[in-house]
Amino acid sequence: NEPRMIYEGEDGFDMRYSAQGKWGKANYFAVNANYSHSYAHVNASTGLKELFLVKVLTGESCDCVPNSSLLVPPLKSGRTGGTLQLEQLKYDTVTGSTNGSQVFMAYDNEKAYPAYLIEYKEL
Repeated sequence: NEPRMIYEGEDGFDMRYSAQGKWGKANYFAVNANYSHSYAHVNASTGLKELFLVKVLTGESCDCVPNSSLLVPPLKSGRTGGTLQLEQLKYDTVTGSTNGSQVFMAYDNEKAYPAYLIEYKEL
């Protein structure tokens, strides 16, 4: 998507425009910029590539093997306030590794903030 749609939009990163990926329908964020390079937007007027430096609230992340059917993070078991009652809670995000980079998947829009738009020329 054109970066302006993200930083000028009401929702920032919007999962409704996300494609189905290895870990389902989510907003995908890579630790290594060289992994994201192949997904960079090319500005039609300048020819420059554009990537966001994003702040992602990963919280408690589940390290998962790829599962393209995911729509939300998996459930975890947790204990509440010293009682023995088990409560079903979901992980905050999912993480995995692909093509040499750790990636995080956020299944709701509020977990990521586009901090900087980086424009660069491929040499």
